[in-house]
Amino acid sequence: MSNYWRADDVVQIGETKVEISSENGLSFSGGQKISLFVPPSVKFMDGKKSFLEFDLKLSLPAGEKPTLLQLDHAGAGVLFRNLRIYDGTRGNLIEEINEYAELVALKYDYDTDASKRNIRALQEGGTAYSVPNSGSLGNTKSEYTDTMTNPYFKRGAGKSSTLTDADFTSVKCCVGIHSGVFSGKIFPVMMSNGLYLEWDVVRPEQVIKQLDTAIKDRRLTLNPVFHSLNGSTGAEGTPDTWADGGALTDPATIYIKHDNNLVGDDLVDRCPFVVGESINFIKRSDKTEATLTAPFVISEINASSNDLLELKCASAITQNSGEAIDQGWSLFSTSVLSPTVAGVYKPSFTISNFNLVVHQVTPDPKVEAGMMAKIREGKAIEFDIHSVTNYKNSLLASDRQTSFLVHAQNSRAKSILVCPNDSTVYKSASLISSNDTYQITDDEADLGLNSNRSGYSSINDFLSSVQYVINGKLVPSRPVSTKKCATRESIDAFHIFELEKALDNAGIVPRSFVKYLENWVLGRGFAIGSGAMDMRGKDLSVLLKYEEASAPTKPKMINSFVFHVRKLMLKGSGAVGVIQ
Repeated sequence: MSNYWRADDVVQIGETKVEISSENGLSFSGGQKISLFVPPSVKFMDGKKSFLEFDLKLSLPAGEKPTLLQLDHAGAGVLFRNLRIYDGTRGNLIEEINEYAELVALKYDYDTDASKRNIRALQEGGTAYSVPNSGSLGNTKSEYTDTMTNPYFKRGAGKSSTLTDADFTSVKCCVGIHSGVFSGKIFPVMMSNGLYLEWDVVRPEQVIKQLDTAIKDRRLTLNPVFHSLNGSTGAEGTPDTWADGGALTDPATIYIKHDNNLVGDDLVDRCPFVVGESINFIKRSDKTEATLTAPFVISEINASSNDLLELKCASAITQNSGEAIDQGWSLFSTSVLSPTVAGVYKPSFTISNFNLVVHQVTPDPKVEAGMMAKIREGKAIEFDIHSVTNYKNSLLASDRQTSFLVHAQNSRAKSILVCPNDSTVYKSASLISSNDTYQITDDEADLGLNSNRSGYSSINDFLSSVQYVINGKLVPSRPVSTKKCATRESIDAFHIFELEKALDNAGIVPRSFVKYLENWVLGRGFAIGSGAMDMRGKDLSVLLKYEEASAPTKPKMINSFVFHVRKLMLKGSGAVGVIQ
């Protein structure tokens, strides 16, 4: 056997790009499988510089009220639920990453900064927080606010006529592959007789979202604010409230305040609502929703003469909320919340022109000749990759103290990231609008921030502590407290410290912890620096305690990602041996 790549090797390398198309179709949608074959003629590949290239287009569900939609803020990397990589014979599984989308979401939440977010927004179809779209009622901010430069729909879409699929644009995405094979080493594709890749595409409702500025269950302080019925300002007169029992005749007309991102000469374009959208009103102080005799379906969106936003509805409406609607109320969309079939609002997406752009390298001929000589001698080429394996467990919402076994038998384990994921089976309308999903916070800034990533972001759910048992030994010696995070009163510094070490050992640079509550992850490193732990023959258990006064609210699927070094034995015939 021989380990070919050494730190002191100096070889001349040529570089070319090779485009490889999917072999099982030209376009794909949610729930389908995409397969692709990298032939052995691509002798050597730089996986880190290789990437997926495809066009992505969102579509509205037929027969439903329209609303502006975008992809998850992480971008197109979350479109793939699972990834499998085989050798060219398709008989040997080199690498498999279950819940690939969750792993990408985790990496992008923690390994991020303003520069990375902007790059991913340009390359991968992600979205980044935009200062011009900031709120004026609090300090909350969101990646789901942009109506001006959002890549998924045209500027001004649905403002002069009803929003249709023609208002959604095709987005070119260039996405890296998060796996050991594509981690950066020069991979000898010829020695595995090629590579066969399979991706399982996610369901659309899991990754397509409404704008945060249009829904009531995310960041309500970013929503448009009711001004009046008459649009009067300053010396022009007193703004008219919408009195309890007040009837608006056709066209019912209301005016929206100059709050949040509704400023500038492009007031209409900035509006998060569209013609044809159904809206309602909500009192920000206690989240009371208005009672209307008929839905307020927008027929016109105009900028008024006094720089307010004017919304019209082509029907008569009376509000019977028991109190007047005034400037303490905001607006939200009900298009997704009131579909034709209760709870079912099903947009779609299309992936087309799917290619893997392989960064092919051509080393000095002596390198290839040396490898072939080893093969002729009956020896194998050793090749290490940094990979990850997902081990699954489930918890009931009623489980207050639990211990579950992680069947990790990896010979060189680096760290573990434990992700308790909300496993509630939500209808599509809830996933897209965040209605009735897991509540992340309930404070003055957000007025009730719900998760919009069920299945992709992990939840705290009032967790008190975590501890690990490795081969009968408690690690660390005392439980890691998460009580402050559970009660949302403060931050548990030791938990963050442990998570930072685990992320670093996993190869995920811990640049940001801004989303530590929105994507709750538990971590434990197994070694220091370049070291690793041999988990073979060892039992690994995770102890979770939910001891707070507030009981857990959700059933959970626990995804335990164990990061490890995997050894491949390449024998040149296509047969690949894998040592976990």
